[in-house]
Amino acid sequence: MGLRRFLIRQWRAFASNERGNVMVMFGFAMVPVIGLTGATIDYSRATNARQVLNAAVDSAALMAARDAAKLSDTEVRDRINKWIKSNLRGDSARSFTSATIGINRVARTITVEASLAIDTSLTRLIGQDTLTIKSSSQSTWGTNTIELALALDNTGSMASSDKMTALKTASLNLIQIMKDASTETDQIKISVVPFATQVKIGTALKDEAWLRFDQTKTTWTQDRWGNWIPNTVTITKSTWTGCVSDRDMSNDVKDNETVSAYDTLYPADFCAQSTLAPILPLTADWTALTNAINGMTPVGNTNVTIGATWGMATLTPGVPFTGARAFATPRLSKYMILLTDGENTQNRFTSNGSQIDERTKLACQTAKTAGIKVYTVRVIDGDRTLLQNCASDPSMYYEVSNASQLTPVFQQIAREISQVRLTQ
Repeated sequence: MGLRRFLIRQWRAFASNERGNVMVMFGFAMVPVIGLTGATIDYSRATNARQVLNAAVDSAALMAARDAAKLSDTEVRDRINKWIKSNLRGDSARSFTSATIGINRVARTITVEASLAIDTSLTRLIGQDTLTIKSSSQSTWGTNTIELALALDNTGSMASSDKMTALKTASLNLIQIMKDASTETDQIKISVVPFATQVKIGTALKDEAWLRFDQTKTTWTQDRWGNWIPNTVTITKSTWTGCVSDRDMSNDVKDNETVSAYDTLYPADFCAQSTLAPILPLTADWTALTNAINGMTPVGNTNVTIGATWGMATLTPGVPFTGARAFATPRLSKYMILLTDGENTQNRFTSNGSQIDERTKLACQTAKTAGIKVYTVRVIDGDRTLLQNCASDPSMYYEVSNASQLTPVFQQIAREISQVRLTQ
């Protein structure tokens, strides 16, 4: 019996040791499993922390940009670091010390780079004590250099439903917003392009090489016997009062920076609408802009093509106007607001609205291809589809059912153009 008891005790001890070995081996095997599970959990934590850090860095960069012109570099950096830290929570806030901040006062940019070390949990079992997350953002302060053309329908139908009065109010409001947003001389320039079937420019330009004087006008008189006698006269520099009609196709839908060939020249013409307000080329003279808007008068038929083309002409560096900057100028944005209340009814070649629509489509496309961002506004009436397609983006098309709605529309457009933008 003694031997038996001894053997039983030995067996039990052996069995106990074997179970311990299995548990040790099982424990070793579970380490990577637990580590991988922990990695999943920690990755989720890191993803959430990164989203919070991104939002904090973006908002800090944008917030600092708004006051950068008034603050020193030290003050800008201090504000950014405090803003980021105040928008973090828990371990993220404790981990954050300071961001790497670049301030370029020539380009007016602020670059922010920040990182956090997130303590891991179960991932420590596989040797990963922390996870590092990073975020970066860049913002600009003030406004970009802006050139804006207001191509505004001045046709007779704008006299109805208080449309012209509302257009003047909205335009003046937009000009004031842009004036308030301008912090440097000539930072924002605006042109005013009133249009009907023609546009009107200053007669002081009569000797410019890009003009041609070959348009004719026929009047009819009755002789003593009742016969109608035609009298055809050709426009001359001395009789010209400033009106210009569509150029020859296909130049009627584009803006040539250089003009030399005959069909590229702009035809000086007899004025179909003598009271049409003249074009004001790009300027930062806010008084001149105000006077140009107040001087608009509704008269004549509709040719949206010539409005779009001359709006583009004011934004192009070459002739007929030379005040625009080159399209490739850094941090320069060019915009056009094309507004009308009617469908195309007449141009130099035809009174077929559908044919004129095709010219308008091409003019809008030329402007967009050149790099001009086109807003379009339909005032109560007009070809909705045509104007929607003319806009650079569906969000840049507006229509109003009441003229009084023009002011909030123009305010929104002005703020979109002039606001500080965050760039990634």
